[in-house]
Amino acid sequence: MGESYGIIIGTGVMLIMALFVILFVVYYQRKQMANQIRQKEMETEFQRKLLEVSMASAEAERRRIAQDLHDDVGALLSVTKLTFNALYSRLGSKEEAERLATQVREALDETISHVRRISRELVPTTLERFGLSAALQEFTARSNVSPATRLTFGLNGDENHRLAPQTELMLYRVAQELINNALKHSNANHIHVQLSLPPHPFGMVIEDNGRGFDVEKISLSRNVGLGLQSIEGRLNIIGGQIRYESSPNKGCRAAVELKKFVLLDKTLIPNKKVPQVKDT
Repeated sequence: MGESYGIIIGTGVMLIMALFVILFVVYYQRKQMANQIRQKEMETEFQRKLLEVSMASAEAERRRIAQDLHDDVGALLSVTKLTFNALYSRLGSKEEAERLATQVREALDETISHVRRISRELVPTTLERFGLSAALQEFTARSNVSPATRLTFGLNGDENHRLAPQTELMLYRVAQELINNALKHSNANHIHVQLSLPPHPFGMVIEDNGRGFDVEKISLSRNVGLGLQSIEGRLNIIGGQIRYESSPNKGCRAAVELKKFVLLDKTLIPNKKVPQVKDT
């Protein structure tokens, strides 16, 4: 009887020890997994911060170059034009001199126009003053120079709603890249930009009727262009994502979504799923 009792006690102790070992192993594995997840999150956040600093530095450099173009090159060209106009007024009626002078003045006017355009593109003053809707409308209108390709812009919502400055800037750069890609590579005759602002869920869609591409093939390719990498990087900074819908000879639809966005009054708005936006 005593021997059986001892066996039962020994078996119970062994079971308790086995259970303890199992619980310890499970606890250790969970702790290791939690540490790995936390480390991965820290690495992801570090990469996001690093990318954000890099983008901020690039924008600061753009601003500096734009300021130099406007203040230095633009001012010098304007003074040159004034000096040339004074010289032109003294040429008299010599036809050849007048013809050459007219060509030089036209070249100066065109150069000044190009400097102003480059300065505006480097630092979109319309974006800073009037917001994303006005800036995109201006950019599509300014890009609408070729008779072979028509660009249109549509807006759902209130154009007076302003997002956080960094969010607006990143979205504007993404739209620039997508529109320029479509103009260069899609061979489309129509590119449409559609923006949705509050009270609607936020959404930005750039759609064309061009040659399209194989989305899966591009996503698996190691040779993804810098432009597409830049788009992904900018959207990562503001908690956004992009979804491509395309196939060969079927055009392309690039839809940008935000998980949440902040208005200038600091209202944090969780974004719902972006609805399918029709061309307007």
